[in-house]
Amino acid sequence: MSVWLPIGVIGETVPVRSPPSVSPPTRPPAGGIRGWVWQDRDVPGRQRLIFAALVLAGIGLFVAAGLIGNDNSPDQALSTPGVEGLIPRRGDEVLRQQRVGIDLEPGFRLVSLTISPDARCRRPVEVISEVRRVEGLEQYVYQPAEGKIVEFLSADENCVVATIEEIAAPGRLSEIEWTFTVA
Repeated sequence: MSVWLPIGVIGETVPVRSPPSVSPPTRPPAGGIRGWVWQDRDVPGRQRLIFAALVLAGIGLFVAAGLIGNDNSPDQALSTPGVEGLIPRRGDEVLRQQRVGIDLEPGFRLVSLTISPDARCRRPVEVISEVRRVEGLEQYVYQPAEGKIVEFLSADENCVVATIEEIAAPGRLSEIEWTFTVA
């Protein structure tokens, strides 16, 4: 069917064809859903297979990233009342001048902080007199430096023991111990 529409110069007409009417299929063709997805497309079977493999690989990568990349495993420190975090975290590998400390919840204070040059916490050195408190964050941090009690952390394993006290319950102490490696 042709329709004549006036276009351009007055009196000039150009034939225009109307698009064929296409109605969507009401049910899948004989090839099932696969035939419906690929209907009216000239897609070879090999390309279909490659496309399906890429989609499956993408889904697999998302799942793997979710399982492997989750480094938010709860630390035992967080199960200790009053402790929000450890500095450095348990098992971290740090430099010899790394700061050492603890992040407490409001309502708790640090009573004692010792650093030992081995994983078994033998020969602890008390550093509480040189610990700096970060106001507002409730972090208690010791920074090894020249002229301080501990000038640098010893190579390999180090152990830290922190004793904390709840301000509302004086005398009620909790102790937490963790180790980390110094490179």
